[in-house]
Amino acid sequence: MNFHPWLNALHIVSAIVWIGGMLVMAVVAGWSALQSDKTSTAGLLLAVRRWSRKVVTPAMLLLWIAGAIMVIAHGQFPHLWLVVKIVAVIVLSGLHGFLSATIRRMAAGEAVKGAGAVRNATTLIIVVVAVIILLAVFRPF
Repeated sequence: MNFHPWLNALHIVSAIVWIGGMLVMAVVAGWSALQSDKTSTAGLLLAVRRWSRKVVTPAMLLLWIAGAIMVIAHGQFPHLWLVVKIVAVIVLSGLHGFLSATIRRMAAGEAVKGAGAVRNATTLIIVVVAVIILLAVFRPF
């Protein structure tokens, strides 16, 4: 039985959940950073943090596992488009860690580090995801 379509489906579903969760994290972090009354945002930050740990982070891990299995099963060194895609996913993974840490700090009432990055996180996520999709669909090199 060919498991590649199942791995590909798991990879895509995981990507949708992960990116959707990252967008929620970015919007909530950005909105919370602008609020003058930090006590009003604490409940939302805690809920997003809990949801991220239970849903978003496992989706990212599933995406990495399914992707790695597909690359290994292919049995050849990846093409350049795939190497660029992997670098883009590494960037998103780093941004996910940054957003997780930012939300954790905000929920604890600590100062936000990298306020500019928090403001631009949503745009960065959208641009990097667009690049990943274009690379996966067109496989330009």
